Amino acid sequence: MRYLLLSDIHGNDIALEAVLDDARRRRWDQVLFLGDLVGYYTRPEQAARRLMELEPAVCLMGNHDQLLLDLADGKPGSNMNMESEIVTFVIGKHLEELSSESIEFLRGFRSSAKAERWQAVHGALLRRWDYISSMQSAQANFPLLERPICFVGHTHVPKVFASVNAGREELWRVFSFDNDRTTYRIPPRARLFFNPGSIGQPRDGSPLASYAIYDEEMGTIELRRVEFDLVAVQRSVRENGYPEPLAARLAKGR
Repeated sequence: MRYLLLSDIHGNDIALEAVLDDARRRRWDQVLFLGDLVGYYTRPEQAARRLMELEPAVCLMGNHDQLLLDLADGKPGSNMNMESEIVTFVIGKHLEELSSESIEFLRGFRSSAKAERWQAVHGALLRRWDYISSMQSAQANFPLLERPICFVGHTHVPKVFASVNAGREELWRVFSFDNDRTTYRIPPRARLFFNPGSIGQPRDGSPLASYAIYDEEMGTIELRRVEFDLVAVQRSVRENGYPEPLAARLAKGR
């Protein structure tokens, strides 16, 4: 089984289309979406429609997705402590722009998923909206790891945190992807957390959209970085009255 791993689209359907164009040249069997369809960028309805067309095997609830549903249900801000002015403004606009069908699609998102060899959450296992962004946070969540691999999103940074059983101890390693290291071969007896990065708003210093393909049989994870029309997204931010920092940060990948 080959899984197409998508995460953190954030209303950026231009980046999503670029990713899917790239993915068409590679074989995959099922789509796993790791959360945050909405938030930040200007075309949430188009992004929702495109994701629906893919018929994902799993769609996870991201913190922005949950915030939008909370607002729709009259309980804004009940799920987290990240309601910045920008987030609050954008979520309000997205609620106005999404069709009833797309909102119902969001309501079907799950908090977690499991299969024989992997499990998945948007944020973390220990506390739902925590970030697995460091060795320390990976180790804190490790006791709750029930499968060899846990797919996560939320940080917008592609990375592997892996533990290999070496008899009496667990040896931890961090694997960061770059132009020369795009494929991670999973070691025997390894247990790990993997984040495929963000499609809509990369934050690792690269402006390229990020996604991955996990080959279960081969035991490999291939990270893909894809150029998208960043200027068109920035123009759409400005023309639609979205906050300027959302446009500016795209070029920096931060």
